[in-house]
Amino acid sequence: MSDIAIASWTVSSQKRIFEGDMPRESEKSFCAMRNEPLSFTLCYRALGEAAENGRDTDLFFSAQVASSSLPLSVYKILSVPFAASECEDASKDATGPCPDILAKRQVSPEIIHNENDKTLPYYEKNEKQLLTASCKRTQGIYVTVNPDGEALPAGTHKIEIRLISLKTGKLLDEHNISIELMDALLPKNDLIYTNWLHYDCLSDSSGLPVWSDGYFELLGKYIKNAVKGGMNTLLTPAFTPALDTPVGMERMNVQLVKIKKEPTGYSFDLSLLRRFMTLAIENGIEYFEHCHLFSQWGARTAINIYAEDGKRLFGWDTPATAPEYTEFLNKYLSEYLGLCRELGVSDKLLFHVSDEPAREHCDDYAKAVASVKESLSEHIIGDALSDYSFYELGLTQMPIVDTPFADDFDGRAERMMLYYTGGEKQVGLSNRLLSSAPQKTRIIGLQLFRYKARGFLHWGYNYTYGRMSAGLFDPAKDPCFYKNVPGVSYLVYSDTDRSPMPSLREMNMRDAMNDYRALKLCESLIGRQATLDLCENILGEKISVTTLPKNVEKMIALRRGINEKIKEAKK
Repeated sequence: MSDIAIASWTVSSQKRIFEGDMPRESEKSFCAMRNEPLSFTLCYRALGEAAENGRDTDLFFSAQVASSSLPLSVYKILSVPFAASECEDASKDATGPCPDILAKRQVSPEIIHNENDKTLPYYEKNEKQLLTASCKRTQGIYVTVNPDGEALPAGTHKIEIRLISLKTGKLLDEHNISIELMDALLPKNDLIYTNWLHYDCLSDSSGLPVWSDGYFELLGKYIKNAVKGGMNTLLTPAFTPALDTPVGMERMNVQLVKIKKEPTGYSFDLSLLRRFMTLAIENGIEYFEHCHLFSQWGARTAINIYAEDGKRLFGWDTPATAPEYTEFLNKYLSEYLGLCRELGVSDKLLFHVSDEPAREHCDDYAKAVASVKESLSEHIIGDALSDYSFYELGLTQMPIVDTPFADDFDGRAERMMLYYTGGEKQVGLSNRLLSSAPQKTRIIGLQLFRYKARGFLHWGYNYTYGRMSAGLFDPAKDPCFYKNVPGVSYLVYSDTDRSPMPSLREMNMRDAMNDYRALKLCESLIGRQATLDLCENILGEKISVTTLPKNVEKMIALRRGINEKIKEAKK
C-alpha cells in the first residue's frame, strides 16, 4: 500500500485558514507569559494525483501532539456554511465555508493496529473527530498550550507533532515547535467580562427542562467553557431576563427565585438561586450580573415575575414605580444581598435597571433608579446605553457604553464599560462577527486599555432565537439566522452530546483579554503613556475605537512588541 502525500504548516492562531488557502511557510516558534494560554494552528492539505483519485479511506491520518513539559489541548477546526469570500480577511481565491467551530480531540490518540482489516488497518481509539486530508481544501487543527493558564516554568519548551497514516502506519509529516514562556506572569484580569448566557435557549436547544438536574450539569459545562474563553461574569436569571421580548408577550420562564404571595406580603425561597451561584463559583465565575429589574428600552414597566404556582405577579401591565412592585423589589433585594454575603461575592455584583434606554426614557429611568437606590446604595448600577445624559444626571454609576459613542464618555465618566451589539452600522469598529477578520475582534483588548474601561459586555453568548425571541436555529447549520448578521448572537456551538464547543471567535476574545492583561503589566513596568506610545508606534496611529490593525501581521507585531518591551523592562 502506498500513502498519499500531505503538506502541513504551523501558523499563528490569529491567521484564519480558509479552504482555498495555501500557507507559504511554517512558523516554528511562539511566545507567551508563564500563565497565558497560547494557541497555534496546524493546517494540512493532501497533494498529488493519488489524493485526487483516491478513496476517502486513503486519506485518514492521526495527529499526535506531544510535549514533556506543557499541558495541551487539541481541536479539529470545523466550518459553518457562510461563504469565505464574504469574510474581511479572506484572500481573493478563498473558497468554501467559514472555519469557526472547535471540536475537541484527544491530544495524542492511541493508534490501534488491526491486522485483519486490509482497508483501514489503523484507527484512533475512542476518537470522534477523525482527520481526513483532501487535495481540494485546506483544513486545520487548533492546538492550545497551557489551556488553563497555569503558572508554568519559564524557558523554552518543545512540542512535537507527528502526522501518522492510518493506512500504512507510517509517518507522513512532522513538526517541532518551540514555545518560549517568558519569565513574567500576566496580572489577574481586573475587567468585568460578560457575554449574556440565555437560559431558555439552552433549554430549547438541548431539550432539557430548565433547572432540571441534567440541565444544571450541562450549564456547568457551558460556564466552564465560557471561563476558559476569558469570561468571569455571569448574567443571573433571578427572574426571567427582560430581553428581546415583545410588549405583552413572555419568554420562557427561567426564574430561579421561588415566590409565595401571602397575606403579610411576599416570601422568597432562594435555594435554586443558591445552587446556580454555587455552580458558577465552582466553575470559575467571579462577578454576578443581576438580570434587569425593569423592562427593556426605558424602564417603563415591571419585568415578568411569577409566583411558585406559575401565576404572573408583575409584568408589562405593571407600571415600573407601582408601590407594590417597589415594595416587592426592595424586600427581594435585601434577601438577595444577604445570600451574596453568605457566598462571599457581595463586592462582586453588577445591577441593571433597563437595557439600552434612550434619551426620551430619562424620566422613567430616573424614577426606576430612585425606587431601588437605597437598597443598592453600596453596589454598582450599570446599563448598556449610548447617551451621556444618563451619567451626567447621576442615573448610573458605571455606564456601559456602545463603542461608537466611547469618545463622548472618554475623560468625562469616572468609570465605564464598553459593549457592542454586533449590529452597529459603523464598519470601522471592532466586532466578533463571522465576517470580521480575527484582528478586528482581538483589538478590543487594546481599546479597553486605552479607554480605561472597567469591563466589556456582549448580549449573546448562546442566543439561538431569531428577532424578538421567535424561532430556534442551530448556528452550525444556519449561522446567519438572526437578522442575517453572521454569528452576531453566539460564540459557542453545541456538540452531538449537547456539550459546548468553543469557537475561533471565542478564542480571539480570550486573546484580547490576555492582551489587556499584558498591557496592564507593561504599564506597571514603564508607565501608561509609554505603553500607549509603544502601541501607537507599532500600529502607526493614535489608539481609539476606530483603530483596527491593517492586517493580521500588524496584530501579531503589536503583541510581539508588548512582550519584547516587558522583557526589556524586567531586565
